[in-house]
Amino acid sequence: MTIIKLDKNLANQIAAGEVVEKPFSVVKELVENSIDANANNIKVEIVNGGIDEIIITDNGTGIEKSDLEMIAEKYSTSKIKNLEDLYKVMTFGFRGEAMASISSVSKIQIISKTKDSESGHLLNILGGEKEEIKDIGAEVGTKIIVQNLFFNTPARLNYLKKPKTEYGYILKYLQEVSLAYPEIGFEFISDGKNIFKYRKNENLKDRIYNIFGEDFSKNILEIDFSMVGMKVSGVISDPKISFMNKNKQLIFVNRRPIKSVLISKAISDAYNRFIPHNNYPAYILNLEIDPTLVDVNVHPRKLEVRFANEQNIFRVFYHSIDEKLNSVSLIKNGTDFTEVEDIFTQSSHSLHIKEICSQDTKYYTPSGTKFKDYSPYKDTSVNPGQSQIISSLAFSEKILEPKKDLSEDLNLTNDLHYTKLGKIIGQAHNSYIIVETKNGIQIYDQHALAERINYEKLVKKSKENGQNCQWLLIGENITLGINEFAILEENIETFKEMGFDIEFLAGNNIIINGIPDFIKKENIKNMFLAILDDIGEHKFSKSKTLQEVKNKIFAYTACRSAIKFGNKLSLFEINKLLNDAVLDYSATCPHGRPVIFEIDLEDLKGKYER
Repeated sequence: MTIIKLDKNLANQIAAGEVVEKPFSVVKELVENSIDANANNIKVEIVNGGIDEIIITDNGTGIEKSDLEMIAEKYSTSKIKNLEDLYKVMTFGFRGEAMASISSVSKIQIISKTKDSESGHLLNILGGEKEEIKDIGAEVGTKIIVQNLFFNTPARLNYLKKPKTEYGYILKYLQEVSLAYPEIGFEFISDGKNIFKYRKNENLKDRIYNIFGEDFSKNILEIDFSMVGMKVSGVISDPKISFMNKNKQLIFVNRRPIKSVLISKAISDAYNRFIPHNNYPAYILNLEIDPTLVDVNVHPRKLEVRFANEQNIFRVFYHSIDEKLNSVSLIKNGTDFTEVEDIFTQSSHSLHIKEICSQDTKYYTPSGTKFKDYSPYKDTSVNPGQSQIISSLAFSEKILEPKKDLSEDLNLTNDLHYTKLGKIIGQAHNSYIIVETKNGIQIYDQHALAERINYEKLVKKSKENGQNCQWLLIGENITLGINEFAILEENIETFKEMGFDIEFLAGNNIIINGIPDFIKKENIKNMFLAILDDIGEHKFSKSKTLQEVKNKIFAYTACRSAIKFGNKLSLFEINKLLNDAVLDYSATCPHGRPVIFEIDLEDLKGKYER
């Protein structure tokens, strides 16, 4: 097979596959060029999700006529001149690929004027072929019109999503970049409809209010932390609130949006003891760092970076968050480990784990079988070998389903120690319920168990009663963020079918006049915002079905009304919880977390060589 040199346009079309994946990619590249041109007002207009037309208008420095002639040539850039510049680049663009790639798969019109030029200049490019530059009247800045994206590569059109989905990608990006640059005014118009207009010279908190709404903006903490020549600034969510997804997590490095497992891990570790397990914090943080200490040229779309000293990066993010959370929280620094609590209110029924381990006691089983007396070791000191055996005790993580007929194996009495699931031993760390069964020991996550019970009750009630609306005496007024409003608009029919009565007011304001009858009339605003946020985790991919949205509401309601992780429970409360748990369900909470696991009696005996 003969080797040939590819035609320039074909080579650019191939390269465009990496740079221009979808309309969002075009918007991203052109908006970043506007920022690099020092624009403080940027207007983005799209038609049909950006597939038919994208228009970017800015008031930046503009493009000289001589530069305009080079603009669609691959590897032509004004951002760097040598290798040294690459290692300290602060601009978004630097490879000289974007305009060549975009122009090779679309029809482009560029109008630009600098402050020193007498007139503006117009350049048309069709599929990579440039026409002669013409003089034209224009204001200082640049306007780029991109039409018929992928017109000459029709196979690429098959990989695009629906226009609404492509619109969603663009909206999400524009909100992210506007948070990185609150001093820049941004305007977004889709199919002739003004989606948002943010004024220039705003501060970050104002921009957050405009994007995420009043409720979120009232629950944020400002970060301004410096260490080892780096600075972390921005906002994080108050530890009293958390989210069920990562939608509100943004990281910038020198105001460039990135994805970083390292930084995410540092932030997650700092929040670990402040928010519930499997919930997530929100944060919008920027790292200011010497550009020579970060390599931005390691990813085709520049979403990932490489740090010269990852340990310092982890430290600066962890300590900036940890310091702020400790300053506003009542939780003491460090985890407070407690012994297993004695939950019994009557001293006659007192049974303490320490007593079982330290005294010469007969072991009880629900079937009435008694094992031999446990005699204390002659040598009560613990040697290293024994310590290793104890610390390596392997719990069986097999998920168990509560059995309805377990009560037949138990000698039940009126004593609250006994339940249909087994004998209550105690509550550990105010979070885990320990139950003795015929075959060993079961340990329940009290929050996950209560959450599952609540969820099943809601599902059952919904099936029995159907979709009925309960009217509110006073409607609930809510100001939504841009994202939340878009999600509601997309799913409004589903909400109506479910029993919500929602009235749209001016701007992004709504009033909820009625809610489904399976929802309590408590914290309606928080519930509704959480549902929108949760549905939006995979937003704009497709409208959710009625059952999917209902399940989100059931899961949220069940979680928020469940016994909390860390709450000390009375014997009566534990007894009721375990007896309510005799349901036909898989032993996980609605979010998939395990409810229970068992330490098998034979495994336990084996660990002690019995």
